[in-house]
Amino acid sequence: MNLFHPSAFRTVFYAVPRMPIALLLMLGLAMSGCQTTTGEPQSTDSTASPPASEPEVVVVRDLTMGDRACYMEVEDAQGQRSGEEASFELCEQSQLIGQRVRLTRVPTSILAMSCQGDPECVESDTVNLITAAEVVP
Repeated sequence: MNLFHPSAFRTVFYAVPRMPIALLLMLGLAMSGCQTTTGEPQSTDSTASPPASEPEVVVVRDLTMGDRACYMEVEDAQGQRSGEEASFELCEQSQLIGQRVRLTRVPTSILAMSCQGDPECVESDTVNLITAAEVVP
């Protein structure tokens, strides 16, 4: 059989099972969302918490119990203050206020901001929650 002959092409073409158009479109959309990047990830949010794998050293300035988490006010080495979400247990450790500590963060689901403190709300946000604060010299 000569595959270059037009009748042979039609036979081979129609003999091969064809995918439905919708499946091809979904495959194309899935592939168009894939990206390959090199180098370190860049954050455009200047208030973003550091990655969970990098412990940071800060001074604890205040601890406030909140609806979603314990709110820890911290001051970094440059003197910049920020409010960070921490586990509720850390709010019970008032001796941390004024201390230089090494923070440990873990990605954790907490009550969503949109819930406005409603404990029956099922929505959640994932944040890099401070789970430990170790006093350092």
